[in-house]
Amino acid sequence: MLKTLKMSNSKMRVQDFKLSDAGGHPNKVSFKCVLFTVDQPSDGSPSGAGGKLIRISSSVCDQYLQTFVGMALNIDYATGMADHEPRFKVAVIDKAYRSMDGCAWVEGYIYGKDFPDVVATIRYYNGLAAEYNWSEYKFGASLEMEASVQNATDMENVLDVMEFCGTGAAILFADAAAYKTTSFAAKNNKPNKEDVEMTPEEIKAMQDAMKAIQDGMNSITASVQSVVKEVVSIKEEITTIKASDEKTKQKTAEEQAVADLKAAKDEAETLKQELAELKANGLATAEPGRKTISAAQLLSKYGSQLPDGEGTDHASFCAAVDNMKLDASQSIALKMKHREISAAQV
Repeated sequence: MLKTLKMSNSKMRVQDFKLSDAGGHPNKVSFKCVLFTVDQPSDGSPSGAGGKLIRISSSVCDQYLQTFVGMALNIDYATGMADHEPRFKVAVIDKAYRSMDGCAWVEGYIYGKDFPDVVATIRYYNGLAAEYNWSEYKFGASLEMEASVQNATDMENVLDVMEFCGTGAAILFADAAAYKTTSFAAKNNKPNKEDVEMTPEEIKAMQDAMKAIQDGMNSITASVQSVVKEVVSIKEEITTIKASDEKTKQKTAEEQAVADLKAAKDEAETLKQELAELKANGLATAEPGRKTISAAQLLSKYGSQLPDGEGTDHASFCAAVDNMKLDASQSIALKMKHREISAAQV
């Protein structure tokens, strides 16, 4: 499992940190930096190593050094540029390699137009270090990484780094870096004269201003976190209210369905009672009977088509009725009526 290590120690020193002029992009101040040397222990114990020194072999360096590409360099104004401040990134690494003399190098650029005060600060202190040989004012770089380590078998109090992932680096004063051989060199695009000639008072005022900005950022962060908590609380309340409202709507729909069913049953029961009362009072509609026609009505209707009843024998009358092709009941009724008439005449 990787363990977070920061190569930072207040007793360590580095060799060199320089700025020089170069043309190019107006917001890119190129830098070249040695982060560490391979195959030898660090000069001090990095944060996270439990007081022990660390050692990175050339093979481990070659395998994992590229993980620094794309990572940022930060600078810490609040503590006098003696520590790491990952939230204040001022530069980016775009190249990493190991040189023949065993140094792990990274190259990239500072955002010079966005952070002219960083460039001015580095120039000012580098000028003092060069003019008066004040090594404590030299700048260096301190790497940041997550690493898997194990105790060295050939040296006491040393941890061998087995694998690592570079997460960034910090620009800081020489006496705060973990490797003495760490150096930082940068080239500035079109330096301004006022950047070079800043007085100690101006530098102090600038650092105070940056510290005030940092304090303001911390205050804003705390406020944002408070707002986030409040928003989360409001969202939870809204979710609870919505859930309660859905339950209420569901209950209302069920109650309405029950009410409709009860009303339908009540209406059916009422109709049944009304029908029973109508039957009891004899007012219920009876099934209509089949309508029949009497023989006299048939004679009246078809008499003109039949022979005169008087003097006509019954057989001739029946034959005439058959020729009319009436239904059986009507035919029989006419024939029986003729027989009745004939019998009465005799």
